[in-house]
Amino acid sequence: MSPILPIISSIIIGSFIILRFRPFSLSRAPLPLSHDHEPKYDPSYEDCTDWNTTEPETHRVVFGSRWTTVYGYPSSGGVLVLPFCNGVDLSFLQLARFSPAERSDDPAAEDQHCVRMRKLGAWKFASVWEYDTMDLFHPGKLDAKMLVVAAWPGSGAGGGVWVLKTPEGRGYEKGLARVWNALDMDERCEVVKSLGGTFYEDPARCPDLEL
Repeated sequence: MSPILPIISSIIIGSFIILRFRPFSLSRAPLPLSHDHEPKYDPSYEDCTDWNTTEPETHRVVFGSRWTTVYGYPSSGGVLVLPFCNGVDLSFLQLARFSPAERSDDPAAEDQHCVRMRKLGAWKFASVWEYDTMDLFHPGKLDAKMLVVAAWPGSGAGGGVWVLKTPEGRGYEKGLARVWNALDMDERCEVVKSLGGTFYEDPARCPDLEL
């Protein structure tokens, strides 16, 4: 007897058993849906006016684990960001050094705040969300952004401005952290000068500050 015959017989018998006792036949019609399980219609599903609604940003001063970030919201649109603020910057911006702050409800007052931020080399973005997610969606772009450090003699009353700029990700090459150790704006001027900064007698002629 050929050894192939028992194998064929086993296959045929096994197929018969599977088709005979299979609990769910492929040809079985679907069970009717019970009314008890029908989804209930809720008219509120059609009211999606609050979906994807973005609340306006209100934070002006945000204290992080290492840095203080200051935001400004000019009436012309967008957002200004100063990411590495210390006590000298906050004093120049007329902000409290230890208390969070919110944006002004008065557009004119907020614009004045933005003028002071621009004097310190604030970055501009389309939104806070763009700034917060830049490292995620555009790795390396923030590091390549020019960081402008401005130092104003007499906190702006002495005439002129010292300016130092470097790609944000390469500030360590200049030892830029020394700038943040200055105790006041005049001392910052000396540090910026020692690091190779440029003095502009007329601040309006500085190409790195949007005054």
